[in-house]
Amino acid sequence: MQVVTPLLIFVGLLLAACLFAWWRGGGPERAVAALFLIAWLVSFLIHSPASIHYHGVEVQTMIVDTLLLIALLAISRRANRAWPVVATSFQALIVLAHLARGINPFQFPYVYMVMVVSWPLIQLIVLTAGTAFHWRRTAINGAEPSWTN
Repeated sequence: MQVVTPLLIFVGLLLAACLFAWWRGGGPERAVAALFLIAWLVSFLIHSPASIHYHGVEVQTMIVDTLLLIALLAISRRANRAWPVVATSFQALIVLAHLARGINPFQFPYVYMVMVVSWPLIQLIVLTAGTAFHWRRTAINGAEPSWTN
């Protein structure tokens, strides 16, 4: 039960942030929410067994995280918002955590886990805040363009 509870909390936060982004967000918020959901589902389906989880570089997860970083970079480049840059920066930290584990295989598994697991929680907060700010701006100033040329 102890292992399931953090997972359920994260899934609840993920669904709440993504539903809020789809309900009140613009194009960038919805795109990032979709990417976060897809990346989490793929990572959940391909993760290694719990007995060896985080004891080495999670290569499949690293690939998913790198692809997510590339997609977030593209959104950050085109979005008419500042918050995607912050979410992309946290994704870069996640990819760097995978690389650090590969460079230093003697790193404690707990340190690797904290580096890979903590940043997505902050990314969900950034997505929720970005959506809330967008919602407030559009309520005050009217519609705004979601993407730049």
